[in-house]
Amino acid sequence: MHQPLADLRILDLTHYYAGPYATMLLSFLGADVVKIEAPGVGDGARGLFRKRERAYGYPFALLNNNKRSVTLNLKSERGRDLFLKLVETADIVVENFAAGAMESMGLSYETLRPRNPRLIYATNTGFGLSGPYRDLAAFDPIVQAMGGVMAITGEADGPPLKTGAAIADILGGAHLCAGLLAAIRERDRTGRGLMVELCLYDSIVPSLTSFLGAYGMGLKNLRDGNRASGGAIAPYNSYPASDGHVMILAGDNSRWRRLCELMGRAELADDPRFATPSARARNRHEVDRIVGDWTVAKTRRELFEEMGRAEVFCGIVQELDEVMADSHLLERGLLQTVEHPELGPMTIFTSPIRLDGDRPRVKSLSPKLGADNDEFYSVELGLNASEIALLREQKII
Repeated sequence: MHQPLADLRILDLTHYYAGPYATMLLSFLGADVVKIEAPGVGDGARGLFRKRERAYGYPFALLNNNKRSVTLNLKSERGRDLFLKLVETADIVVENFAAGAMESMGLSYETLRPRNPRLIYATNTGFGLSGPYRDLAAFDPIVQAMGGVMAITGEADGPPLKTGAAIADILGGAHLCAGLLAAIRERDRTGRGLMVELCLYDSIVPSLTSFLGAYGMGLKNLRDGNRASGGAIAPYNSYPASDGHVMILAGDNSRWRRLCELMGRAELADDPRFATPSARARNRHEVDRIVGDWTVAKTRRELFEEMGRAEVFCGIVQELDEVMADSHLLERGLLQTVEHPELGPMTIFTSPIRLDGDRPRVKSLSPKLGADNDEFYSVELGLNASEIALLREQKII
């Protein structure tokens, strides 16, 4: 099993989605991720979708596998001193607090760097460390709104909508992971640490690429449901099946011709209303009606297989329970079914990254808050049982 980061330790101060996703990706590459949380409460994600009898809910369990949990009050002088000792032997510190939070605790990069010149310090805020929005609070839907995603999502005659998925957070986490991998490579070359800065706002803008292309061509009214940017491609939409919906893309002439043959309407390929991409775009509502009248009589699976054989782009619109039982994702190992000690039987996602075909390996499941306190502080800082008990009594850990 390839573990290229097995010699690295990450002090993970992140919370909720973006930061924890980045550090979990690195843990699947072998990094020792020590999740440092505030005593008593911990990562705010522990409380999301949590049943009363559980210590935490599914979101936390999904994003914090392969990590150890220790508690530490960074706002106390003693807690700060303990953290600075941990920094001396760490490779990476990652945080996604609001801009200025680490400085207010006396733990900025400028403070940490003299303790460990090889330290890589990463920060992932909502809007970055500079610019007029620097101090704005941000969660995923706020960034979607500010970043143009809501403006292009929804039906043409409806209000702007956020995407259902937390794309700003997950894109932010993926970009943060990439930045850390680059920083590790730079330190390998120079022997010196550096600061990595990512923000959710920057990370979401590249997702607008198709719409910015349409905008650059002068197209307006870019919000148009499941159609292509500004309705520039047809057929390009979700269509009804007898048991749900499928998504079909057949914008080029060759795929449109093959789709017409499948529908038993070969003559449509040469109909002036539909013979070219621009003609189909102008008549996209009629194209959608024709295609929908054909698809509604078939099941999703029938459509998926028929169009797959004809090399026409088609995907089943799957419900969440179908996604989490998808045979393809299970066979590849992205989805793995586990017996979770806190949540019982559940399916988790692992890492999309593959090295020489390795399946991602789950070394440990998401930890209870402070589960590793005793072992970690005794081994790493040489504290005895009495000292650890006193720290717990003083609410420092």
